[in-house]
Amino acid sequence: MDWLSDIADEDPEAAELLAERFKDEDPPVKPLPWCMWAWRAWHRLKHDRQWRGGGMGPAMPSGIPYSSVAAYADRHGQDADGLYLLIAAMDGVYAEWWDEQVEAASKKD
Repeated sequence: MDWLSDIADEDPEAAELLAERFKDEDPPVKPLPWCMWAWRAWHRLKHDRQWRGGGMGPAMPSGIPYSSVAAYADRHGQDADGLYLLIAAMDGVYAEWWDEQVEAASKKD
C-alpha cells in the first residue's frame, strides 16, 4: 500500500489507524492491461445494477443488465457479447464477495 507509506511520512498516528482499519481487507485488484476496458466498464455500469430485497436480511446485488452493457459497448465501439461475458463473470465474483461480507457481518452481531 504505497498510499499508506505516504500518509506515514506525513502523520504516523493516522497511518497506524488506517493500517489497523485495513489489515483484514484484501489488497486492491490490479487488472491486467488487456482487460482494463472491461474492468472500467464494470465500474462505470455499477449504478445500472438492480438490488433485490433480502427479505429479513440486506439487499443483494443482481447482475448488470445486458441492455446496459450493450448500450455501453455500442457507445464505445466494443463487442457487446464479449463485454457481457466478462461483466457477468465479474458480477458472479462480486455476488460471492457480497455474500461473504453479509455472512461475516451476521457473525459479528
